[in-house]
Amino acid sequence: MRVPFTASRPVAAARAYVTAHGIYDLTVNGTRPDDRVLAPEHTPYGAIQLYQTYDITALVSAGGNALGVVLADGWWTGRIGTTGDSCQYGTTLGLLLDVELAYVDGTCERFSAEHGRSHEGPVRRADLFVGEAYDARRELGAWDRPGYDDAAWLPVRRVPAAPGALIGQDFEPVRPFEPFSPARILTAPNGDTVLDAGQVVAGVVEIRLSSRAGHVITLEHGETLDADGNFFNGILNDNKDQTDVYTTRDGYQEHRPRFTYHGFRYVRISGWPGEPALENFRIVPYAAAMDDLGDFSTSDERLNQLQSNIRWSQIGNTVSIPTDCPSREKAGWTGDVAVYAPTMCFLRGAHAFLRSWLRSLRAEQLTTGAVPMIVPYLKAYRTFLKDQLGSDTSSGWGDAVILAPLALWRAYGDKRALEENYPAMRAWLAYIEQRARTQHPAGFEGWSPEERERDRYLWNTDFHFGDWLIPSIVLGNPDANAMNLTAERTMGVVGPAFYAFTAEKLGEVAGILGRADDAARYAALAEKVRAAFASAYVGADGRIEPEYQGIYVIALALGLVPEDRVPAAVARLVELIEQNGWRLDTGFLSVPFLLDVLCDQGRTDVAYRLMFQDRCPSWLYEVDHGATTLWESWGAIAVDGTASSYSYNHYAFGCVGDWLYRRIGGLAAIEAGWRRFRVEPALDCGLARAAVSEETPYGRAAVSWEIVGTQGDDGPQGGCRTAFVQVDVPPNARAEIRLPGMPEQTVKSGHHAFLVRVERRA
Repeated sequence: MRVPFTASRPVAAARAYVTAHGIYDLTVNGTRPDDRVLAPEHTPYGAIQLYQTYDITALVSAGGNALGVVLADGWWTGRIGTTGDSCQYGTTLGLLLDVELAYVDGTCERFSAEHGRSHEGPVRRADLFVGEAYDARRELGAWDRPGYDDAAWLPVRRVPAAPGALIGQDFEPVRPFEPFSPARILTAPNGDTVLDAGQVVAGVVEIRLSSRAGHVITLEHGETLDADGNFFNGILNDNKDQTDVYTTRDGYQEHRPRFTYHGFRYVRISGWPGEPALENFRIVPYAAAMDDLGDFSTSDERLNQLQSNIRWSQIGNTVSIPTDCPSREKAGWTGDVAVYAPTMCFLRGAHAFLRSWLRSLRAEQLTTGAVPMIVPYLKAYRTFLKDQLGSDTSSGWGDAVILAPLALWRAYGDKRALEENYPAMRAWLAYIEQRARTQHPAGFEGWSPEERERDRYLWNTDFHFGDWLIPSIVLGNPDANAMNLTAERTMGVVGPAFYAFTAEKLGEVAGILGRADDAARYAALAEKVRAAFASAYVGADGRIEPEYQGIYVIALALGLVPEDRVPAAVARLVELIEQNGWRLDTGFLSVPFLLDVLCDQGRTDVAYRLMFQDRCPSWLYEVDHGATTLWESWGAIAVDGTASSYSYNHYAFGCVGDWLYRRIGGLAAIEAGWRRFRVEPALDCGLARAAVSEETPYGRAAVSWEIVGTQGDDGPQGGCRTAFVQVDVPPNARAEIRLPGMPEQTVKSGHHAFLVRVERRA
């Protein structure tokens, strides 16, 4: 679409306000006003329609001007979600555009797209999943500049506006993120030419070449190779082609797809004129343009690679909304962000990004108070999830309405996220209370009065994902049935456990907001649920059925085990870990608590052993098997190299980053917004050094430590060491220093250094 307009007098300021049904690209007299992509981004369009504001003053000329807009399917009509269905929000693309010129003489003039004209261009198809096809032979010359002859173009048609509230975009747009050159071009065993980016990303490939017209170049994108080293794209379900097609024109040309993005590391190339070279390609990741805040490094390059994997997984899954993966679904699964939010907020400035997504969550919350499993809640998900699971929500997943705002409060010290979402939080807990009070398992009427009363505090009905993706259940069973089995086996315990967690956390929020009555009520409710849970599920010997590591972790972390039975429960957890070869066997909801539970219960030795484990399942197994992002399943690539259909870019298990920064690095906030923080590094963890830093609202907080000397010659597992610890405290902040052999102390802003003796681990 081209929209001509005339600046009849000298212009003091010019603004363009734009949104679309679909996604759009904007130019002003042939020049893009910024480098954002995929605007207006993904929202529940029936309730929220974002618009973007552009300062185009420098691009507007005296006299004739032209706006150019390319429209494509995007989330509006494209094939999105796990099912790959199209038309989730509408069937027709549309543009809403308003240009406002403020003249030097104090007058104003406005123009809309109503008198624009439209034409098909070189983009032949564009879909977020299927990919983009571009025919450079059909380029239209200076179509988006003044003076172009558009007589053959069609007039636009005015249609009624959609009902969604127009809201100015108030968070960072999606932009290209640190484009880089690919690592290599390889010839696969089957003869395919494959480009290796060297890093799993969410984005596109930019090509540059000289060619005659008519060559059809095909780029197929995938996240891994198969066991033989051939290109592999095992994304489940339909319309997940991830294939871009470019047809050349004569001469030198550069092209970057603008209306799609893919999850990939490897790209199969066919139809290239001649022999492709690395200089013909550039990898262009996409992400919300947040500021980097946190950093972490150690003397162990495997942990450094894990940190890189966590960071890149976050980058690839912050394209417009917090997604589960950039390949199979690109969907806002609430469980993923619920467990990952603290790490997300530490690494990058996610404040505005998450607040915007939470606005979408509130818009999608059901009238019952249930929080959907996915936000935005696509039409296809509403249908097939309800059909397959009989529910729109799940414990743990719906808790994102509380956990994400709490993460924002703790990281950035801004109560607005708590205040904005408090009514939605209360509605979520009210829904849980209603389900627990009125829905009961079979045989309820025959139970004793005490059992019936207890059951009113247990959310032990409805579907829940439980401790999703427990390794011992899914490893070696790559189909969805194995994943569902983890839910079936654990939902009956995890649902009641997280009821207590929800009540406790909402009570915490109420206290922060000064709502004392609510805080007391929710704290009392949490205690009743804990008592009911202990009575129903925790044996006199501290055992909990079903006996999975994650069930013990959740129960211990959430205070559900009576104090006198905690030692037995901890011992049983450690026994299960030992029986599993000192490897974890935890899923989505227990992994965030696993290492902290062990540390808090005096078993840091086991926590370190799990962290440094390199056999599957473990974080370092993935590193040793070439991972550059976090995998959806711990064994997505088997020991023999067999690749599965799981996603290779899921940030959920990257929640371990939060533990690494607090426990290994030793930097942990005590007060919201980092006004007070604790310095307590794990000098006994076996590393030679570590460093962690965070750009807090007060400035940079940092801890670095290094083993600089040893005493004794009794080998690596005995004797004493000397550690040099350095701490940076920003202005107006305080740090509590806890180091071995020294009394605890509080220090003010500035640089502080300490030399301490550390006992070696046995």
